[in-house]
Order: sequence, then structure tokens, then C-alpha cells
Amino acid sequence: MRKKFIPVAAGLVCAMMASGALAVMSASEKAQATLSKYEKTGESRNCLMLSSVRDTDPLDDYTLLVEASGGAVYLNELNGRCTGLGRERRYVRRSSSTNMCKGDIIRVIDSFGNTRGSCSLGAFEALSEISQDEGAPE
Repeated sequence: MRKKFIPVAAGLVCAMMASGALAVMSASEKAQATLSKYEKTGESRNCLMLSSVRDTDPLDDYTLLVEASGGAVYLNELNGRCTGLGRERRYVRRSSSTNMCKGDIIRVIDSFGNTRGSCSLGAFEALSEISQDEGAPE
């Protein structure tokens, strides 16, 4: 019984280590893979109403993907590096405004509530999803 358990446990440990290595290596790869599904439209906005923001996805220390109501997706290229944002994937923005705007300061928060870095938001550039059929041969 014990001999069967050890190889299975060792296999699980190896699988967990491999997935951990992928997670560490893939921050910029994840950003590239996510952004490869979209193209920039050339349209940008300085502010988004908070009530329309459905989700924000920190892709790395430099970019946020913002999903808004109605299926709108925006890329926010931050003004400077937000150290730890890609790893921690959580931040706070303190403002009494009902808008999320270019120039607003966000602070990266770790799992203990400590600030790890800060930066300001850039403009919100509209993205359009690339059709799956665009690259397919006819």
C-alpha cells in the first residue's frame, strides 16, 4: 500500500511544481495570449463610469484589461510600473468619484494588506475581439 502511494504523491508534487513554474513564467505570456484575442480600435476614453465596469484583469505590472457593460473591453496601459500587480492581481483605488479615470492612483495590495507598489491609470483604449474565422484559410 505504501509503495503505491509514494509514486502517486511524487507525481502530484511534480505536477504542482510544474504548474507553479508555468505560473511564474507565464505572466507576460498570459498578457500576450490574452491581448492576442483583441485588436486596438484607436478609440480611447479618459474615464469610465464605475457602475459600467464589470471586471478588471491585471495582465502584468503594466496593463489592465477592463471589461465594461455591454461587452465593451478596454486596455489600460498604466503610467509606469505597478510593482507586483501581475503577481498579486489585486489593487485598491481610493476616490470619491463615480468614475475610474486616467491619472487615478492605484496601489498594489498583497495578501496581508500591505502596499507593494503604486502607479496611475492611463487612458482606456477600446479593443475589439478578433473573430476566430479571420486567420482561417478558406
